[in-house]
Amino acid sequence: MTKRMTGGLLGGWMLLLIATQVALQAGTLVQFRTALGDVVVELFDQEKPLTTANFLKYIRSGRYTNMIAHRIVPNFVVQGGGFRVAHRGTVSNSVESVSEFANVSNEFEIGPRYRNLYGTLSMAKKGASTNALATVRQTNAAVAFTRFAGLKTNVIVYTNAFPEISTFEVYTERIVATNGSGATQIWIVSKDGVVYSGGPHSASSQWFLSFGDNSGNLDNQNGGFTVFGRVVSDTNVFNRLNTFQPVRRATNVVYPAGGAFNELPLLNYFEPLSLAQLYAGLLYVDITELPPLALPIPDPRLPGVQLSGALPMAHTVEVSSALQGPWLTLTNLAGRASSAPVPDPDGTGPLRLYRLKVPFSLPRPQ
Repeated sequence: MTKRMTGGLLGGWMLLLIATQVALQAGTLVQFRTALGDVVVELFDQEKPLTTANFLKYIRSGRYTNMIAHRIVPNFVVQGGGFRVAHRGTVSNSVESVSEFANVSNEFEIGPRYRNLYGTLSMAKKGASTNALATVRQTNAAVAFTRFAGLKTNVIVYTNAFPEISTFEVYTERIVATNGSGATQIWIVSKDGVVYSGGPHSASSQWFLSFGDNSGNLDNQNGGFTVFGRVVSDTNVFNRLNTFQPVRRATNVVYPAGGAFNELPLLNYFEPLSLAQLYAGLLYVDITELPPLALPIPDPRLPGVQLSGALPMAHTVEVSSALQGPWLTLTNLAGRASSAPVPDPDGTGPLRLYRLKVPFSLPRPQ
């Protein structure tokens, strides 16, 4: 009797399974779709459950469709999740804030302490919200609020210098400011009874993808920025996002549009820049959830296995006649749009073991 087993190799570890009785223990995969290409990110569902659930809630609600990356700092981060374009592609298009759910508790010190390294996904915190109008900058928070409280002003940015510099921008007409408690002296701003706080637990919709080792900064600021995912494919596309520069050239420009858009990435740049050209050049980022990775299953129609569903990432099916190997490659796939059969020319032996390898580009950021 021919015995056939299937298995999966994921993130450096392998499961050998009989048929499909056990699922792969991998994090949820999400796809960042841009005009420069698509990037797949694995989320750390088990290690950072609150942060991951919050992020997936925004995806599943549609809030991350027609979204823009509103900030790129070369060799630091690309930031999004705060703004989207309503009526995209029409003469009525307009930038609007992403509607926020409740803030999520900071999980930086909960579970594994993942560092903010190249390719990691982390949550941004309050401090990057603005309406792109003139910004008032003060270095002394108490003086700033004394001077502007009760006045009709668009944006207040305040800082406190102990123990770290902490900034928070809020667009408002009338503000009330009170000094927060604790060693970090976080200031609290309230408008119409709604409290805006830039403390450790202020993450909501905005996120960072790190272009480099940001652990010296993001790991130590404001309670640490929770890393809850990492780029697994395609790093070549991800690196293209780091080609934007604050210089006037035809493509990939960081444009100082003011406020939260003062480091706005534009795919195309014209001078003078019209409003229509600005909208056309925005770096749109649509985030979608990918189906769970499925094990290869024995194909009754032929010796070999059947791969189910679409998988945009590179992957390989390998076969062996013994658990300890050697493992031979049956097929290499750059990605697939649908289910696919994988024949095994020598699949009539007494024991055939199959495994699916997904060559993740980056290790977990220990």
